[in-house]
Amino acid sequence: MRVATGTVISGQVVLDDEPLVDGTAVIVISKEREVSVRLSPEELAELEAGIAEADRGDTISGDELFSRIGRSR
Repeated sequence: MRVATGTVISGQVVLDDEPLVDGTAVIVISKEREVSVRLSPEELAELEAGIAEADRGDTISGDELFSRIGRSR
């Protein structure tokens, strides 16, 4: 798993870092407030804290993530 940032140019997301491999599945979160996603103040704070952790490099591997998800079921 990798966190990447970028900008939309002519309808395409142009990444700030190295490009992703063709066919990579992604989730795009826009910082714009016009998006229809509604988060409670608590959910927004949690999301922002997670983004800050990622920006600091405080991440876990994809294997660790899937391991944690498997344990929570």
